[in-house]
Amino acid sequence: MTGQTGKYVGRLNNKVVLIVGGTSGIGYCIAEAALEHNAIVTVAGSNALKLERALSQLKSSYPSQTTGSQLRGVLIDLADAENLEANVQDVLRTAADGDKINHLIITAADMMPPPPPLAKITVHSLERTSTIRYTAPLIFAKYLPQFMDKDSGNSFTLTSGTHGHKPDPDWAPIAAYCGAVESMMKGLAIDLKPLRVNVVSPGAIMTEVVRDILGPHYDMAIQMAKEKSLVGGAGTPESVAQAYLYLMKDSFITGTVLETNGGMLLA
Repeated sequence: MTGQTGKYVGRLNNKVVLIVGGTSGIGYCIAEAALEHNAIVTVAGSNALKLERALSQLKSSYPSQTTGSQLRGVLIDLADAENLEANVQDVLRTAADGDKINHLIITAADMMPPPPPLAKITVHSLERTSTIRYTAPLIFAKYLPQFMDKDSGNSFTLTSGTHGHKPDPDWAPIAAYCGAVESMMKGLAIDLKPLRVNVVSPGAIMTEVVRDILGPHYDMAIQMAKEKSLVGGAGTPESVAQAYLYLMKDSFITGTVLETNGGMLLA
């Protein structure tokens, strides 16, 4: 594979990148960006059809960067608590492919269906969210040192969201987990040092999943996002992917929440 050179554009050249939740939205765009930087990419997702489609699209878009084993896909259901530890190890092993992983990114979330309002939540309805957003990242962190060297050149990046700082009505459970992920990150940055651990906190990002959730209300949501934004628009997955690229490249950043929200916390 033809690699990029230089101090800056070549920082991800031949680095092994695992993206959990990489079949659509932000995760998919991170996979695109990593391939453009000539990284070795493994995309993990819970839906076999979406995974197959994502891999096909990536190969079509980046034929020269996806030859041989430069792009791999693996299934994992983060909601399967009973088998989570074994499945996490399998995913890490697949991505390492007999070597070591350099960067792990988790963008997976349970956006379909949206969380029920406070008056309708149950213990059962919270279990899935808890397993995906809180337990799974901790289990990845548990086994990560077996597959990633504790080196400041390597990184583990989690995903929270502005709901943790500015919740919308009826989003209390999601707000709680966003906050929990950011606190978890700080502890992991200490426990896994000098390996770097950070969080990206996206704002209103219009992905295909969000479009499916909103249906006929999508255009209204776009307008509301514009009104809440200092930059006059909603975010795109391609834009947010830049935040994850930065956190992989900067070997001096750890224990940090990187916000990409169009200034909505000030609006």
